[in-house]
Amino acid sequence: MRLRSERIVCPDATRAGEVIVEHGRISSVNVVADRSDAAASREGGELVDLGDRWLVPGYIDVHVHGGGGAHCNTANADEIAAVARFHARHGTTGLLATTVAAPVEELCAALTAIARCTAPTLLGAHLEGPFLSREQPGAMDPNLFLDPDLVQLDRLLTAGRGAVRLMTLAPELPGALALVRRLLDSGAVASVGHTSATDGEVREAVRAGANAATHVFNAMSPLHHREPGAIGAVLDLSEVSCELICDGVHVGPVAMRLLYRAKGARGVRLVTDAMAATGLPDGEYRLGGRSVTVTEARSVLTGGGSIAGSTLTMEAAVQNAVRFLEVPIEEAVLMSSTNSARLLGLEERKGAIEAGLDADLVVLDERLNVEATMVAGQWLAGRP
Repeated sequence: MRLRSERIVCPDATRAGEVIVEHGRISSVNVVADRSDAAASREGGELVDLGDRWLVPGYIDVHVHGGGGAHCNTANADEIAAVARFHARHGTTGLLATTVAAPVEELCAALTAIARCTAPTLLGAHLEGPFLSREQPGAMDPNLFLDPDLVQLDRLLTAGRGAVRLMTLAPELPGALALVRRLLDSGAVASVGHTSATDGEVREAVRAGANAATHVFNAMSPLHHREPGAIGAVLDLSEVSCELICDGVHVGPVAMRLLYRAKGARGVRLVTDAMAATGLPDGEYRLGGRSVTVTEARSVLTGGGSIAGSTLTMEAAVQNAVRFLEVPIEEAVLMSSTNSARLLGLEERKGAIEAGLDADLVVLDERLNVEATMVAGQWLAGRP
């Protein structure tokens, strides 16, 4: 298949040309002077002419609790596949099914389901807990949090059968650094989150191997000029990749821009933190075992209190990044695709439009609305 566009977002620049897709991969990217250039490739079979629509790498979301009425804290692999299908319609070609804190037996059941799930966009699991600070529970039930325990962590890793790719933990808890090292040994990423850690405690965790931060600004002690805490540490440490829920609810635009200016486009990853209510009308929903009320895209614990997940999609997150951060689409692509591929060690397969990588691609209109999503060379949602 030949995908021709005047606006292909390549790693070095936006180009006019053709992307040749063969056997689920990008076999070549042929740049042309203009779309009528007679030298344009004639290889690759069917021609899909996108005109001036954007062709970008598929979005990768490492923090997804649910969507379209389905959620990831489930023992049902089909329900996890439904979450993946929903988000594919909004440009997500790779995601980590993310659990909230629950009894270890329930988390093991969810991880077993994630490992069984055959959804083509599923890249593995993100465990958000249970080794989190009871001082920073966010919308989760702190009674379900556990003190760091290598035996319990190994139970989870074994249940996931290699599916655990990322885990959020509070680095200040006694024994947390041993968890960081164990995660690193297993090939998973350790991410700092739901934490009251000091600057020094975060730096210790980073030295131990943690290199990510979960939904920065949320469920962290506030930044103080004499006690910078976790927020100050992750903003300052260039090796830490920071999640941003770019919905204008979790983080205000000014704080978003401060994060962007501190970290640069390569240091920020857009995530949704989406829950089951995403894509559905306002109403009452569940996040883990807790009741959540959604009103005008804002989800909070029923009865008042903490923000509880989001109803964001990566499609909207990219649009918001361009608007709130005032960045070009090329930088939004770094934050929505390339950086997460790099964090997960998938940069040789995903996260960019270049020869040899998986043909995970998204077609966008002028307003950056998703028109079609391709995964491994097949149209998974929509068709231009």
